[in-house]
Amino acid sequence: MVYQLNNVSVHYSNQAAIHHVNCIIQKGKWISVIGQTGAGKSTFVKVLKGLIPAIDGDYFIHHQPVNRDAKGQIRVVPEIGFVFQYPEHQLFETTVQKELAFGPKQQGFSSQQIMESIKTILPQVGLSEEILPLPPFQLSGGQKRRVAIASVLMMDPKLLIVDEPTVGLDPASRVAMLQLLQRWQQQENRSLIFVSHHLEDVAEYSDEVIVFHAGQLRGHYDTDTLFLEHTPLLQEIGLSLPEPIQLLKLIEELSGQKIEAASCREDDIFKAIMPIWKRRGD
Repeated sequence: MVYQLNNVSVHYSNQAAIHHVNCIIQKGKWISVIGQTGAGKSTFVKVLKGLIPAIDGDYFIHHQPVNRDAKGQIRVVPEIGFVFQYPEHQLFETTVQKELAFGPKQQGFSSQQIMESIKTILPQVGLSEEILPLPPFQLSGGQKRRVAIASVLMMDPKLLIVDEPTVGLDPASRVAMLQLLQRWQQQENRSLIFVSHHLEDVAEYSDEVIVFHAGQLRGHYDTDTLFLEHTPLLQEIGLSLPEPIQLLKLIEELSGQKIEAASCREDDIFKAIMPIWKRRGD
């Protein structure tokens, strides 16, 4: 599926939250959305999900206008899954099993179909069936977040939007969460939109990056192109470079050499700078 925004603007109290946004989301990509707080990231992803019914401009899904009601208001897009920041705060059922079953039950799925889906989804998010009878409030923070994500995956979304999914997690849990999302996205060439302030994670996992600043979409880049060739843009809008990129720039400055890295991923950065670092005493 292809999602396309043409000249889209959103206004709150006569002030533009995003303005004149043109964007195409292709299938099978991990696309990160970055920018300072208030840059328009959350408004952008809410538009994609259909959570903002009144927009200026056009929104197409697979080349067809998005569904609207009789008043012309955009309807929520059911095929897009949306995991809000701190999704564990959205858990409300008395057991994990009821939480996971809630969405599919509303869609008319049978109990057998729901249980089959639960048995498929739980391993994908690193959980066992032992937690099904437990109340969600008894789970750890990381488990709650996995249950919340699993409840969204139960609806088999074509595109999954996650808003700051690693916020508040310890380093090990953060990596586990990112790997969980990566496995899901790559499993069937699915689409993922990842909103994050952690540019190290963005550089490590993304295929593409959308950059917002002051309500404007400033660019939609291949990840390597952004972090290796357009660092002045990030500095201009007040975003710190990922630490491996900072290290690369430092070694370039100290050595007086332009270093060619295979990608902006941490391992490739280290591979590129290590030979120069080892020759520093020569």
